[in-house]
Amino acid sequence: MNVRFAEPGDREQIRAIARDSLRASYSLSPEQIEMILEEEFDDASLDDLLDDADTAVLVVEETIDDTDTVRGFVTVEVGTEATVRWLHVDPAARGGGVATALLDRVRERFSETPIAARILDEAVEGGEFLEGFGLKRGGHDHLLVGGEEFAVTLFTEGQSTSTANEPTVAVPESVAVDGGDRPVDRDESVPGSEAPFFTVYAGDGEEEAYGYFCSQCGGTNVSIDGLDRLECGDCGNTHLADEWDDAYL
Repeated sequence: MNVRFAEPGDREQIRAIARDSLRASYSLSPEQIEMILEEEFDDASLDDLLDDADTAVLVVEETIDDTDTVRGFVTVEVGTEATVRWLHVDPAARGGGVATALLDRVRERFSETPIAARILDEAVEGGEFLEGFGLKRGGHDHLLVGGEEFAVTLFTEGQSTSTANEPTVAVPESVAVDGGDRPVDRDESVPGSEAPFFTVYAGDGEEEAYGYFCSQCGGTNVSIDGLDRLECGDCGNTHLADEWDDAYL
């Protein structure tokens, strides 16, 4: 496995990896993915990145059937911090340590500069991976692509400034949901982007969750998708699943 700076001849492979990674690991619509690819990974945009003195683009290359093949890449904006903006691995190469090799090289290359990252909230695996490298969730921002705003979570080295582990509102013993008074498990919580969620059960002694209480706004309008991601429909508080696919590393 060889980690090196990207070259113009890598553009097609970088674009293909970005496309496959966005499709495999981001909860984005096909239209949103195409928009990001057109705005961020067309030839002109990639040429600009490669020519930008304040941006580093690194790739991991492996020899497959006697052919050198790019398996992943990272783009890093260099200033007072070395900020990871895009980190993508070919889904077929996950489990081989590609992403780990890229971040290790970023740490080595910018050893005297604090490491940071800006990750789309739709990147269902990326945040947990960065936390494994010691980065902390430090706030929220937005990325404007093609006139559409995408929510971004910021990661920094050092102590997190987030207070997401503390409820903003008082957590009751029970809540009224669907015409019933249902108990809230106040002893255990699920971390959220703004404040934790607490499990709501259909009745005493129940073991399966009936729903969730959002301690950011006090609502129970909380949805859960196939990736076990929670989202409060009232305030936008979210939780990404705890059990991530270790193959991403």
